[in-house]
Amino acid sequence: MATVARPLAHAALNPSPYLLQRAVGSGIRAMIPLQAVLASRAGAHRTAAGLLALMPVARRLSRKVSAT
Repeated sequence: MATVARPLAHAALNPSPYLLQRAVGSGIRAMIPLQAVLASRAGAHRTAAGLLALMPVARRLSRKVSAT
Protein backbone atom coordinates (compact mmCIF):
# COMPACT_ATOMS: atom_id res chain seq x y z
CA MET A 1 0.00 0.00 0.00
CA ALA A 2 2.76 2.45 0.89
CA THR A 3 4.61 1.72 -2.34
CA VAL A 4 1.53 2.85 -4.26
CA ALA A 5 0.38 5.67 -1.99
CA ARG A 6 3.64 7.62 -2.05
CA PRO A 7 3.86 8.08 -5.86
CA LEU A 8 0.13 8.87 -6.00
CA ALA A 9 0.49 11.53 -3.32
CA HIS A 10 3.47 13.09 -5.10
CA ALA A 11 1.55 13.15 -8.38
CA ALA A 12 -1.48 14.71 -6.70
CA LEU A 13 0.64 17.50 -5.22
CA ASN A 14 2.63 18.14 -8.42
CA PRO A 15 0.93 16.70 -11.51
CA SER A 16 3.95 16.69 -13.80
CA PRO A 17 4.13 14.07 -16.57
CA TYR A 18 7.05 12.26 -14.91
CA LEU A 19 5.31 11.96 -11.54
CA LEU A 20 2.04 10.89 -13.14
CA GLN A 21 3.86 8.19 -15.11
CA ARG A 22 5.50 6.91 -11.92
CA ALA A 23 2.14 6.89 -10.12
CA VAL A 24 0.41 4.93 -12.88
CA GLY A 25 3.32 2.51 -13.12
CA SER A 26 3.27 1.84 -9.39
CA GLY A 27 -0.47 1.22 -9.58
CA ILE A 28 0.02 -1.28 -12.39
CA ARG A 29 2.78 -3.08 -10.47
CA ALA A 30 0.52 -3.13 -7.38
CA MET A 31 -1.89 -5.35 -9.29
CA ILE A 32 0.49 -8.33 -8.86
CA PRO A 33 0.29 -8.52 -5.04
CA LEU A 34 -3.43 -7.74 -5.20
CA GLN A 35 -4.00 -10.69 -7.52
CA ALA A 36 -1.83 -12.86 -5.26
CA VAL A 37 -3.95 -11.97 -2.22
CA LEU A 38 -7.15 -12.69 -4.10
CA ALA A 39 -5.81 -16.03 -5.35
CA SER A 40 -4.65 -17.00 -1.88
CA ARG A 41 -7.99 -16.08 -0.39
CA ALA A 42 -9.69 -18.29 -2.96
CA GLY A 43 -7.49 -21.20 -1.88
CA ALA A 44 -4.99 -21.16 -4.73
CA HIS A 45 -1.90 -20.80 -2.57
CA ARG A 46 0.55 -22.08 -5.19
CA THR A 47 -0.77 -19.60 -7.72
CA ALA A 48 -0.42 -16.82 -5.15
CA ALA A 49 3.19 -17.81 -4.46
CA GLY A 50 3.89 -17.86 -8.19
CA LEU A 51 2.42 -14.40 -8.61
CA LEU A 52 4.49 -13.03 -5.74
CA ALA A 53 7.58 -14.53 -7.35
CA LEU A 54 6.91 -12.24 -10.32
CA MET A 55 7.38 -9.06 -8.26
CA PRO A 56 11.19 -8.83 -8.66
CA VAL A 57 10.84 -9.53 -12.38
CA ALA A 58 8.23 -6.81 -12.76
CA ARG A 59 10.40 -4.37 -10.82
CA ARG A 60 13.42 -5.10 -13.03
CA LEU A 61 11.44 -4.87 -16.24
CA SER A 62 9.79 -1.60 -15.20
CA ARG A 63 13.23 0.01 -15.16
CA LYS A 64 13.80 -0.96 -18.78
CA VAL A 65 10.30 -0.68 -20.27
CA SER A 66 7.62 1.75 -19.19
CA ALA A 67 4.42 0.11 -17.95
CA THR A 68 2.33 2.98 -19.22
